[in-house]
Amino acid sequence: MKKFRVLYFGTWGYGAAGLKGLLKCSNVEIVKVYTKWNLEIENEYMNQVFKLTTKFNLDVFNSARELCSYRQFENDVLKNTDIDFVISCCFDRIFKKNILELPKILALNIHPSILPKYRGVKPLENAIVKNEKKTGITFHQLVEKLDAGDILLQDNSIEIKDDDTYGELYEKQCNQIELNIIKFFKDPFRYIQNKLPQDDSIVSFAPRINMKFNDKDKVWYLKKKFQEIYG
Repeated sequence: MKKFRVLYFGTWGYGAAGLKGLLKCSNVEIVKVYTKWNLEIENEYMNQVFKLTTKFNLDVFNSARELCSYRQFENDVLKNTDIDFVISCCFDRIFKKNILELPKILALNIHPSILPKYRGVKPLENAIVKNEKKTGITFHQLVEKLDAGDILLQDNSIEIKDDDTYGELYEKQCNQIELNIIKFFKDPFRYIQNKLPQDDSIVSFAPRINMKFNDKDKVWYLKKKFQEIYG
């Protein structure tokens, strides 16, 4: 059986979830992983992707901005040949056209919101403090415009309840990412053929919020704290 050759780009918990999903796909070959890590920093989330690459003996490149310029990163990516998919999940570099055109089949991004709502860097946090009742994840085509590509697969099944914690909601999204990666690769061409454009009339954005979100913070507390800061 021919395997889909994948370049994977991911960081933090979301990135680890995507990689776990790919590792469970028998028809996927992970050619190389791009992530950032620093083993001198004790952070249970920062080094998750790197630890998975070492556990499964995957080829890995440290894409941390302080270690390599965009040109160095780009040059390393473009050395890879015969790539079917580029997959990004919680990756902190913007892809230029030459990388988007590298895969033979598709460049794909996994975004932790129900697009086109909450494009940007902090979708879960914004969904919580802006009183959304649901969240989820979206697989969409990677394009040069941020989080704007056609939707291939979407899961909007996570309810946001006041007694949920931030950590619980984050973990539910991670589970969605892992399960839907497996679902996608059972028949990727079906999703590609049925992709849909995003509705630009309902786009919203997810900027950084100047407050800390701790795993054990409950939704009601985070909404109250947001109101106190931003009014």
